[in-house]
Amino acid sequence: MSHYFITGTSSGIGRALALALAFEGHKITAIARRSERLQKLQADSPNISIFKGDVSNLSEIQKIIENAIKCSGPIDCAILNAGKYVPLGGAELDSSEFYDHMMVNYMGVVNVLDSLIPIFKNAHAGHIAIMGSTAGYRGLPRSAAYGPTKAALANLAEALYIDLKPYNIKVQLISPGFVETEATAVNDFKMPQIISASRASNAIIRGLHRNQFEICVPIGFAFVMKFLRILPFILYSRIINWITK
Repeated sequence: MSHYFITGTSSGIGRALALALAFEGHKITAIARRSERLQKLQADSPNISIFKGDVSNLSEIQKIIENAIKCSGPIDCAILNAGKYVPLGGAELDSSEFYDHMMVNYMGVVNVLDSLIPIFKNAHAGHIAIMGSTAGYRGLPRSAAYGPTKAALANLAEALYIDLKPYNIKVQLISPGFVETEATAVNDFKMPQIISASRASNAIIRGLHRNQFEICVPIGFAFVMKFLRILPFILYSRIINWITK
């Protein structure tokens, strides 16, 4: 039985991961901003401990980590999933939305790591899984605020993988494609190979037990996006415009 620390558990992939791992018998620390959603999550399993918190608030997250360890023991794996997504294109640029995306999606991860990495280093053990996205591979329509934060997380995960390996800390990057969540429900464009949050979480859990750096969900969509990533931009932009129409 392991202790999983999961952020962004009020809905979508985070909620599905918390429930699936709790069902397997693991201890779950679930963090989110919406109290009512957290209470419903806790009611679904006695293995889930809930903490209301905002990952963009460093001092708040530090206290939650301290209390989580007191409550459920040392953290074995942190799944840093909390995120914000508002479909926003360059023609609708809103600097406040860009700032909020970066504070939640990127700094929200960094804030958790600020406390966790020293703990993992002292223990000479630990597991960090960062929720990226295939949207971070290249620019996508209506993803001007969201996509760059996921590109930054991919770069961060690669750097952490190299720097933390000597301390026996496992680092993985999770790269989902389109998943049925509250966030994607607002999209008004075609979403190829979209899958349920439950299916995504099951694939992610399998990936967490393996040694690969990147967990791609679904694999087929990620493969297509990886291929598109190496194309010249002119060709890439034409294909993306065609796919998302």
